Amino acid sequence: MIYKTIIVDDEPHARRYLSELLSNDEEVNELAQFGNGKEALKFLNENKVDIVFLDIEMPNINGLEVIKSLPSDCKAEIIFTTAYNQYAITAFEAQALDYLLKPFDETRLIKALERAKTQIDLKANRDLQQKVSMLYQNFNTAKSPQLHEFILKEKGLEYKVKSSKIYAIRAESVYVTLITQNSQHLYRATMNDLETRLPSSFLRIHRSVIINMDFVKSWKYQNDSTFEFKMSNQLSFSSARSYQDRVKMVLNGKEPGS
Repeated sequence: MIYKTIIVDDEPHARRYLSELLSNDEEVNELAQFGNGKEALKFLNENKVDIVFLDIEMPNINGLEVIKSLPSDCKAEIIFTTAYNQYAITAFEAQALDYLLKPFDETRLIKALERAKTQIDLKANRDLQQKVSMLYQNFNTAKSPQLHEFILKEKGLEYKVKSSKIYAIRAESVYVTLITQNSQHLYRATMNDLETRLPSSFLRIHRSVIINMDFVKSWKYQNDSTFEFKMSNQLSFSSARSYQDRVKMVLNGKEPGS
């Protein structure tokens, strides 16, 4: 990875010295040098920079004021370079990554660079993970919520069962049973997931049961806030009390036995 760097120092010889040391690192790309904070801020507002070597004592705008004025989207690691050690605490309070006290040698610079590279790599990994997570969420959102068919694998064979052929679905531990007119099939899924993806003709009447209203032959109220549904394949299912509101909403206006 190439790390983009700028040097901000009002002393020309200090800029030259630091630039010479940085040239020994093939991973560092020095983009520019600036003799004052105002020019550096203008550049940082217009360019992506990974590492900023920033002097503190500068005329007009000092290094600490540059930090306060950085653009909100600037993610650069700040390494202060100064001849005055009294600024150390203030520099770290300003969230500087490191503090190089002049005159520093190449060994000390390398140590600061490695710290900066590690932090930048960690940020890049986090950003990548967030992007992948967002892409995954967008992919799931873009997919049709309607589950129109189930792909089943039984005895080494794969075949499809259309949702429109399913009379009811019953929970079976980590599986569900798909009930058609004359057969039943195990399918690995959760009831909560299926409930959100099945076509609107499906109604969840119990924590463990979803029925297809298209195949309801008749239904009746059982006087205890539950309903019994008889399907056209002669199977019957009873709703749970906790589902009575949603059941009533669907049955509103329908006649028993319709």
